[in-house]
Amino acid sequence: MKWFKRLIIGALIIFVFYILLYKPDGINLEGNWEAKEIVLDNKKIYPDSLANIIDFPPQIIINGWTKSITIPVERNDVSSRLQYLESIKGNYKIKLSSKEKSLNGTFDLIIDTTDIGPQAYIVHVKIKSNKTLIKFQRTVIIPPWKPPFPKRGQV
Repeated sequence: MKWFKRLIIGALIIFVFYILLYKPDGINLEGNWEAKEIVLDNKKIYPDSLANIIDFPPQIIINGWTKSITIPVERNDVSSRLQYLESIKGNYKIKLSSKEKSLNGTFDLIIDTTDIGPQAYIVHVKIKSNKTLIKFQRTVIIPPWKPPFPKRGQV
């Protein structure tokens, strides 16, 4: 019985260290993004003539829980299932499957960042295939590190 307890405790310790030290290789695009350009089947959806009047762009939503991407197309939201494929030397590929014909297949995923300050940057993402192009971006601000307030008796 002693060896069984030691085996369980050893496996638990290894599992805890694995969870603490594990770094996923993939990318995380989860969240709300501002659309910059949407072209489906060589037909430009956004920006159109109405976009020049309206100040705020449509939102592209990537949900990491359901692994889906929601794209606004002509007053409707088109949802597509998202699957990350292997990356070869920084060239990412994703597979989309949807009811919309132009959002089916394998797409190139290009990610670029632009520094706009010491603690802020803009992430540009481009999803591209032969006849489809989706560009979107998000501004990320990293708050400065603040040391914890000293507790009583720690100084």
